[in-house]
Amino acid sequence: MGGTHEVGRNAVLVDSNGSNLLLDYGVKIGEKPQFPGHIRAKDVDGIVVSHAHLDHSGGVPQFYLREAKPFFATPVTMEVMRILIRDMIKLSGYWLPFEYIEFETMLKQRHDLAYGEPVKMKNLEFNLLDAGHIPGSAMVEITTGGKRILYTGDLNTDTTRLCQGAKVPRKRFDAIVIESTYANKDHEDRKKIEVEFVDAIKAVLHDEGKVLVPAFAVGRSQEMLSVMQAHKLKANRVVDGMARSVNRIYMDHPDFMRTPQAFAKTINSTREMTGWRDRRTAVRRSDVMVAPSGMLQGGTAMFYMEKLALREENAVFLVSFQVPGTGGAKLMETGFFTIKEMDVEVKAKVRHFDFSSHCGRSGLEAFIRGVKGKPDVYVVHGEPENCESLAQWARDELDLNAAAPNEGDEFKV
Repeated sequence: MGGTHEVGRNAVLVDSNGSNLLLDYGVKIGEKPQFPGHIRAKDVDGIVVSHAHLDHSGGVPQFYLREAKPFFATPVTMEVMRILIRDMIKLSGYWLPFEYIEFETMLKQRHDLAYGEPVKMKNLEFNLLDAGHIPGSAMVEITTGGKRILYTGDLNTDTTRLCQGAKVPRKRFDAIVIESTYANKDHEDRKKIEVEFVDAIKAVLHDEGKVLVPAFAVGRSQEMLSVMQAHKLKANRVVDGMARSVNRIYMDHPDFMRTPQAFAKTINSTREMTGWRDRRTAVRRSDVMVAPSGMLQGGTAMFYMEKLALREENAVFLVSFQVPGTGGAKLMETGFFTIKEMDVEVKAKVRHFDFSSHCGRSGLEAFIRGVKGKPDVYVVHGEPENCESLAQWARDELDLNAAAPNEGDEFKV
């Protein structure tokens, strides 16, 4: 229903003899949010959200205008959705087909699931498996009519500071729906990137500069703080924006964290900004500022850019993918940034570090290769060439039926 040949507005509908299970229903955030293909609320029996990022969760409230239906996710996903969707309504409410009241109705229908906890719905059963993407993210394993389907959602088989890498389920599958965000690219070795990142911070601090790390509020901010803590970086660190609320959710759900005690230590040794007085003090007295948004498209990172960008002893270290057209992408490509409605040349050092929470090419291929049986493969959640190339690889190398679907395509398993 969406997320085909693109990253954004993910949605897959599984119809099994009248049991309709919707897997994700996201939005593509832009000037005007875009939604997946239309599905009538009365045609859906239940909704599973793989994780809280808006491209997977943001459209779910529109199924609660009149209907009451269960929706399922891990408790971490539920709590982070609460923050992200509320913020989206505040920023984009004019363009959305729902308001806070539908969002609140949705939350009353929530069913929190642990990994592996089975759910039966009409003639269909499903459970969630750890997807390794962000804390609480899940793959969905569905059994119905003697067939077994795996929906990966966003997937990472590499272990990070926050998450254990996803494992290939041991059962046989008849079909898998898999993401392809980085199907044409492998990431650098994670340990090597961590060392480079921390060493780069140390070099800036040695020259009496300060470092801004613009980072996504969900997952990436916490990962960066954890990397600094693990490498025993002696620095005065602060965290700002929506990342603070996410910190508390992760602290409240230790079962979904890879090393909960280490994470608690990280957060307890990081100062949280609570207002503008704090921020102004931080610019003078702190060494490293971690703040959303990760692509420099608003958020508290904009304040720190204004204060740090024009001094060459400082640095801006980007740690997220920069979508073309965003402030971060412009900074990387041109060295210029918009401050107070003027394009200014950034004097601070600018570097990008590839801390991804998605599988690279080798990880995706190894995952498909590791699935037992001879599953049909449906490739979604990637640029057109990435979807097509991973499907082509599955056909050529593994002799599987594989397709990169278009929106509205139907397949029978």
